[in-house]
Amino acid sequence: MADHRAALAAYERAAALAAGHHADLDPATRLTHAHAWVGGGAPAFADALSRHRSALQSSLTGALHALALLVVRHGGPAPAVPALTTSVTTLAPTAGRFQGIDVDAMTALVASLSRVAHTLPVAGARLAAELSGLGLSAEPGHALGRIATWTAAQSDDLRRRLHRIRETVPGLSLPAGLAAYGLFGAHAADPAGAERLLARAGAGDEEAVTRLLTLQDGGADPGLAARIAAWWTTLSAGTRERLTTLPRFGLLNGLPATTRDRANRQWLAEQRARLERELGTATADLGRLADPGLLGGWERIAARLRRLDLIEAGLRPVAGHPEPLLLAFDVTGQGRLVVSWGDPDTADITVTSVSGLTSGLDAAQGDLERSRALWRQARATSGDRSIASITWLGYDAPQLDPGLFDVTKSVAADDAARKGGRALAAFADGLHAAHAPSARARSVMIGHSYGSLTTGHAAVLRRGRLADDLILIGSPGVGVEHASGLGMDPAHVWVGEAGNDPVAALGRFGRDPGDDSFGARHFPVGREPFTEAHSCYWTPHSPSLRNMGRLINGQYDMLTAPAPLNTTPQLLMPELGPDSPSSKE
Repeated sequence: MADHRAALAAYERAAALAAGHHADLDPATRLTHAHAWVGGGAPAFADALSRHRSALQSSLTGALHALALLVVRHGGPAPAVPALTTSVTTLAPTAGRFQGIDVDAMTALVASLSRVAHTLPVAGARLAAELSGLGLSAEPGHALGRIATWTAAQSDDLRRRLHRIRETVPGLSLPAGLAAYGLFGAHAADPAGAERLLARAGAGDEEAVTRLLTLQDGGADPGLAARIAAWWTTLSAGTRERLTTLPRFGLLNGLPATTRDRANRQWLAEQRARLERELGTATADLGRLADPGLLGGWERIAARLRRLDLIEAGLRPVAGHPEPLLLAFDVTGQGRLVVSWGDPDTADITVTSVSGLTSGLDAAQGDLERSRALWRQARATSGDRSIASITWLGYDAPQLDPGLFDVTKSVAADDAARKGGRALAAFADGLHAAHAPSARARSVMIGHSYGSLTTGHAAVLRRGRLADDLILIGSPGVGVEHASGLGMDPAHVWVGEAGNDPVAALGRFGRDPGDDSFGARHFPVGREPFTEAHSCYWTPHSPSLRNMGRLINGQYDMLTAPAPLNTTPQLLMPELGPDSPSSKE
């Protein structure tokens, strides 16, 4: 009888321990489910937490079953072992593109784990003593000790990371990427070694910046920009200031737009000074050596200086518009240029325009004016919402030159669009990562002509994450047979085609987006002569421009149809001014 009583008493003490600790990890689990802990190391942390929570409950259950069986063996009635599994139910988190994470939730998570780290070791030791005292395996108690050790390690790491975040980042709501890579960085996979490259870049290593840009252009890691954003936000002010002087540093997606602009303008000035020195030397050599072979080098330097002139001209302030931000540029090769009218990090609505055939740095002025026209049109009906309109010339679009017959450059092939799509996807990652937390912010992407194919490839790479709405105009196809193939709701894929646009009728790259069977939604555009139809979409006061402004703002129920020929449209947007975008492919 004494053995029976001892076993039963041990069971009752263990049952009390189980009742008090089987739900220890439920609060932390609930917090990870109730907030948008997405990306980076957050999913891995959530999985690890779930495993340890299950191990906690199964260890306690196993201990009670072992003690109950011992009671039976000593002649007592079998105690009813309670169910120690719990259900953690919460409302599904809103994982928006610009969703923020509540600092209070981070703090609560750390506090919850800290409490478990302090109380569970005692419970584990007591349980092990109860079991071993009756000759049973103490493993369930030791398992609780291991769980407590893991919990303590997480609590210490997260507390340290959270302290650093709160020291350097103001506000009660932080970008989701900062939680993904700043708070949960210990759990973030990094097969490409981006974290090591960032550490090297932070020490001023220019080669590390180059390698990061190579990873970025590949577009394979959708979390790279968020990792860069988290890394940047927790650097000291002095380190940030020093890094903006590194060549090409401002090209990194995920950095704040204003930081990119400052770094890129400084780099531009440095390139101008260097090229002017080189041009002076090359000019002197031409006069002194009279070597015809030197002419090619002189022309190359002069061409790059002319491109810098074009960039600086495009960055001049325009009355009535926000200050332009230089997000990227490159004067080598075909050239690159990314400019935003309005700050995309704080804008309520961001629209990115991707051009096609013949677009590039040398013809950028027309694209910049198109972005300004979109800004003016969207702003006219946006109410209190702010707009950022971006010209994205971030890939080698096909040109009408001998390269037309190179499959990697030809407008008849999709090689250039695939490569450009990877860079565009990475750029969109950066827009999302650097944006201030917002519940109402939205992003829109417009692809024109061959640029719509580039946009289509980017959408497939970032299924459901590229933008809230895609607008395809004058599209020869986007590489898929149905709008759903772009990885987003077809109700948010919009197609505009002038009836006599020759490019839109091609259907060269998959099913024609203008065909009803493609499944996208159509918005009305105007009627233009055949020779102008492919470039008519930005004409001031045109139905196409008015409707793109409405779509950018998400005002889907306010689209207007073209007026009958030889009449004035009934609904006119506010005056956009006499300027007209340059007409080009």
